[in-house]
Amino acid sequence: MYFCSSLVLAAVAVRSILAAPAEKGHTKCKPFSGNFTVDQYQLYPENVDFDPDSCLLYISSLFNATVAIYDPYSSKIVDILTFPGITNTSVTQIGGLGLDPSTGLLSIVANAGAAFPSHGADLSGSNFILQWDPATKITTYRLNLTETSRGRYGGFQDVEMDPAGNVYVVGTYPSSILRVDRRSHDVREWYVESPLTPTVEGTGGLAAKGWMLLSNHVDSSSLLRFDMRSAAGSPVVVPMTPNVAFGATDAIFLPPKYHGTVLLVAEGAAGIRVLRSQDGTWDAAEYLGIARWEVEGDFVTSSTEIGGSLYMVLENFGDPVVAGTVAGARASFPFVDITKEVEKLVGA
Repeated sequence: MYFCSSLVLAAVAVRSILAAPAEKGHTKCKPFSGNFTVDQYQLYPENVDFDPDSCLLYISSLFNATVAIYDPYSSKIVDILTFPGITNTSVTQIGGLGLDPSTGLLSIVANAGAAFPSHGADLSGSNFILQWDPATKITTYRLNLTETSRGRYGGFQDVEMDPAGNVYVVGTYPSSILRVDRRSHDVREWYVESPLTPTVEGTGGLAAKGWMLLSNHVDSSSLLRFDMRSAAGSPVVVPMTPNVAFGATDAIFLPPKYHGTVLLVAEGAAGIRVLRSQDGTWDAAEYLGIARWEVEGDFVTSSTEIGGSLYMVLENFGDPVVAGTVAGARASFPFVDITKEVEKLVGA
């Protein structure tokens, strides 16, 4: 659509900067493969992130509202992070977390749990974003997101960072993205869906590549693209071929091994949907297929990459709560290697 060659070159340059690959793909960790099981009473993992520097896996323990740090190479839990006023309260959960690839800091989303079983009808309770430093083992900040949302929207459940270290927290009922300034720690509305109807299930997960931010809109079964350099978020719908209608999707993930050209979309009762953007700009997406998981009682909530292999994360929402606790009695949690299925779909 551009008729001037200089404009074409400028446009290409801008798009390249926007979609520049993050450093997260560089790893010193040994190759790792095969299914594995984390044996930890009441873990109930919701979201995970693997640190390619320490080779440790950070796991959000949903109902207990803790963060487990797991060494997949030694098959051991090395630490469990707890947070006063959040952990084991029954009203607050930890559903999302993410490591900043440039700073190594861990962002943790502590959300009011009522939003999810009520599908947005109950947005009561406080929501927090915490930042934890693995080097000092200190929580560097704890910010109340509800002071910004004022209870008008909620269901916060995932987090990403831009190259400058600013943090973005996504909410689902309805779509919202809050931005936390790296220096001032001010929390402001960056994107809020209009009209503001809390029972609309909107943006579910986040994935970042350079200054580009992707999010999946649950109700519309669409993929959205944002430019994090903008003062306010303005979603662009990414056309998908073929235009497949997804079920209830959850977290999304750009595996480092594919340098931002492949997106994994967790779909609760179905598995991991696989999308591709050949040039990594996500101006358009190809739907490649699904790595299926259809076991009764299991819900696929997220995915990750460990030592070059891809894994789906399984959650079990239906377990009866053990009296006197906030979670079920399950003590073993499988992580399923889907590398071969994804490679077959991608053609790698």
